[in-house]
Amino acid sequence: MIIDFHTHIYPEHSASKTLTAVQSRAGISCFSDGTQQGLVQSMDKAGIDLSVVCSVATKPEMVNPTHQWLENIRNRRVMPFATMHPDHSAVVEEVEGLKKRGFKGFKVHPDYQGFFVDEKRVYPFYEAAQAEGMIILFHAGLDRGLPDPIHSTPERLAEVHKNFPSLRMVVAHLGGEAVFDETERYLLGRDIFMDTSFVLRVMPPGVLERFMKKHPAERLLFGSDSPWTDQSEELRFLTGLPYLRVEEKEKIAGRNAAELLGLPEPLNPAPR
Repeated sequence: MIIDFHTHIYPEHSASKTLTAVQSRAGISCFSDGTQQGLVQSMDKAGIDLSVVCSVATKPEMVNPTHQWLENIRNRRVMPFATMHPDHSAVVEEVEGLKKRGFKGFKVHPDYQGFFVDEKRVYPFYEAAQAEGMIILFHAGLDRGLPDPIHSTPERLAEVHKNFPSLRMVVAHLGGEAVFDETERYLLGRDIFMDTSFVLRVMPPGVLERFMKKHPAERLLFGSDSPWTDQSEELRFLTGLPYLRVEEKEKIAGRNAAELLGLPEPLNPAPR
């Protein structure tokens, strides 16, 4: 089973507007129409069975409506993660309830949500997620077009891991674009997961090889950042890396994610 651990989709009424805004801000291209249907079509083309969908509430009042929409789009091909906002009044209290509603994790993007990842005010949320065994997928590093400072740096993420060693952390973008040296210093080799989204074909080849060899293969997850990359090209690039063994490629492409998400084995691929 192939699992893309990092994708984005948007409601049909706003997808086109959102894609246009992000392309203008970040100077990047898109490779689907940003809708659920577009994602599934991309998955079918790439041979991907399941995608984790990441959504971010940029305002506290967006949290509940976002969860309602995410519940409506959940199916056997699309697994949405919940969102949070540090200013949402009931973020800690809702963690247990969101787990009962079928969410396996959260996506946070501190640059959009206005907090530093190691701020003490979000520690109760981390503690609650850790207690419930829920995953937190952290945006990390530069987000093109957003102003400084970077709110989720490898050093700050290492501080979170030090304080919450049992938290099921996934650090996006292999620690973050533009902070590869810092990632190597603070994150490689730690007992945290990292996904390959967006940076897989952006990183200098030698840096990517070093990362893949220094961080345990059991803690790496394939992610595309669709629609901002082509899922087919990202997966093809990963499986073509000559310095990874076949078993390591299988782990990164889906086996690790299946285990982290608690999916049953053996896994039957989705029909083509």
